[in-house]
Amino acid sequence: TIPAGDAVITSIAVANRDEEVFEAPTTIDLTRTENPHLGFGHGIHYCLGAPLARLELRVAFTGLVRRFPNLHFAVPESELTWKRGLLIRGLQALPVSW
Repeated sequence: TIPAGDAVITSIAVANRDEEVFEAPTTIDLTRTENPHLGFGHGIHYCLGAPLARLELRVAFTGLVRRFPNLHFAVPESELTWKRGLLIRGLQALPVSW
């Protein structure tokens, strides 16, 4: 129980790694179908720019794959290092080869 008046900080990054909601949430899977992640918020606070961001990503990744059809990780996924932070999670680097 959280006492009344105590501050609470939530982390979307942690919510997006809930194994009860997401299959293999810590695995990078570019073929993963749409899922209920919270990256663009939720409900009334859902990001108005989400459709544009998704379109931009689709265009960017389509162009990248067309330009570099043999693009792949240069190291095994187990060797990737993640930045540590309370609210944002990201890779230190993403080595690729083509």
